[in-house]
Amino acid sequence: MTHRPSPWTRTGGALLAASALVPAAAAWYVFDTRMPDDAARSHEYAVAATCPAGSPGAAVEECVRTVPFTVNSTVVRPKDHVATVDGAPFWSGTVQFINNGPLLEDLKPGDQVNGTLWRGHVTRMERAGVAQSTAAEPRDEAQIMAGLGTFLAMLAVLAAALGTLLFTGRPITVALARSLFFRTLFSCFAPAALAYWVGLPWWTVPIAAVLTALIAAEAVRRLNTGKVPGEPQGFVAGRLPA
Repeated sequence: MTHRPSPWTRTGGALLAASALVPAAAAWYVFDTRMPDDAARSHEYAVAATCPAGSPGAAVEECVRTVPFTVNSTVVRPKDHVATVDGAPFWSGTVQFINNGPLLEDLKPGDQVNGTLWRGHVTRMERAGVAQSTAAEPRDEAQIMAGLGTFLAMLAVLAAALGTLLFTGRPITVALARSLFFRTLFSCFAPAALAYWVGLPWWTVPIAAVLTALIAAEAVRRLNTGKVPGEPQGFVAGRLPA
């Protein structure tokens, strides 16, 4: 049922609908810029030649070079995975990792490690046959990025739809908006994670995510049919105003 919305409600609905431009722009950036850049950088790293033996090193090189380092210290915490190394002319300093294992957690001050270098970054470390990639290693995680881009695009659609409903006086509960948000989130990242681990092409993620989100939205609609009363609603009652 539609009501005559107050000026404040119309303003809030218009602002919510206009805010959809932010995730829409972010989604465009992910698909148009970030994913192609990640794919290109990962390919360039994979095909990079090894630096000629005995060639003088430079701070930034297009070839891949392996140099010895000495570990000064490590930080192994839930949110910090860092090793500080020295012994190389240009590349000594702090090296960030994504997780603690299998190498970082066993490193101690004074340990000797071999670091793989590319374009001025330590991309990999190895010691006694145990190797670990660093946070600087190029990665083409297209499925995960496709999940993020799809979520941002669908978030833009959701914000525009809810804003339009508010602007036109359709009552929307906070619980309904929250349910749609989290179901959309799950619908995007569950297919992305599955595609990443299985190795499916990235373009399968938006298809699966949209289908899953549509099914979830229909389930939410059926569950909420008849539960939204036909009078103006407010935030105090846990509902968006109409």
